Amino acid sequence: MSRSARIVAVGLIALVGVATAAAPGAARPRPAPEVHVQPVAGLAPDGSSMIVQVLASCPERWSVVEAVVRVTQPGAWGEAPFPLTCIGSLRSFLVTVPVSSGTFQLGEVLVSAIVVVERGKTARAEDALVVPVHPLVLVELADAARLESGNAAVTLDVSVTCHAEATGLESRLVVSQGRTIGVGLYTPVCDGTRHTFTVRVEASQGVYNPEFVAQALTFANTEVAGQVVYGIDDDGSLELVG
Repeated sequence: MSRSARIVAVGLIALVGVATAAAPGAARPRPAPEVHVQPVAGLAPDGSSMIVQVLASCPERWSVVEAVVRVTQPGAWGEAPFPLTCIGSLRSFLVTVPVSSGTFQLGEVLVSAIVVVERGKTARAEDALVVPVHPLVLVELADAARLESGNAAVTLDVSVTCHAEATGLESRLVVSQGRTIGVGLYTPVCDGTRHTFTVRVEASQGVYNPEFVAQALTFANTEVAGQVVYGIDDDGSLELVG
């Protein structure tokens, strides 16, 4: 998984606390194809795509003809395949569905999934569910931080994209290296486009050492309809440059 894809997936999991509840006996071989839409949907800040989750399986030694998810709202729809292989057990898939017509919105969405497999004959499974749509907050840390003030502080770029209906809340960036740790503050701007903030982090004790990597972690906090929604990014090997 690419770093950007991981950021999106982590954002969705953070948003709704996704803990896939597979059907009982999910580890046993499944005699027929199955697909189950899960009650989660994450909306990209610009409405251009939606992330949904499905559980799916097909019997071993069968071939996948089709495995696709379709999402539909009034005035907008899209569909995307997902990479199902027939191993005989249920697996979870996070599927990014780009909009084909219109713009996706907050509210509710009809999610339908279809699996068709063959082995001499064809077999089919379908499922559909109306699920609530939650806004995603996308966060990305820069690959390197710049040392300042005799290595007692660093500045690091944090890029955030959040939905126009969200309001940015005070957010923290933590940069640590051994016993050296500091916290910087920023507030996301939410209008559906990407904004980059150069955040200064001062060490509470000690100094940062450019000979070693540091660790960075941020939660970008927003509020939508009275609910706090946040995005996360972390970097366990942050380069420090002079």
